[in-house]
Amino acid sequence: MRLLAVRRAFVGLAVTGAAAASGCVPVYHGSVDVVRLDPEAAAVQVVRVDPEEMAERALIGGVLGAALGTGLGATFAINPGLGAVIGVEAGAAIGAAIGAATTPPLPSYAPVAIPAAAVIPGFYDTWPPGYGTPPAASQVPPPPPG
Repeated sequence: MRLLAVRRAFVGLAVTGAAAASGCVPVYHGSVDVVRLDPEAAAVQVVRVDPEEMAERALIGGVLGAALGTGLGATFAINPGLGAVIGVEAGAAIGAAIGAATTPPLPSYAPVAIPAAAVIPGFYDTWPPGYGTPPAASQVPPPPPG
């Protein structure tokens, strides 16, 4: 019975790995859209995620879920062998789903406009010779009146 449970665990791991690896495509070339429920607005939100990271998280979640499901199934079932078999299958599926659902979204940055001139033009130009720009994170007395 234990050999059967280990075999099913490896089959579940292989199926989870194959399903996760099928989503491995370049990040910005047709990245995956994931539908999530936004709890604040109580609406459905489409989020772009990195498919490679989602596959990794689903695989890791499936492995951890299978291990946790096997342990819990063997511990709390009347028949430990049957509980381990049922726990590994359910744990792997639930863990993979949770791992894929918790993938962070891709960052979206707005372009930053570079100013054509200095932000504070001529600030240090009025200082007398010998007074240069202060080093970073230091306090320098103001220049003498001149």
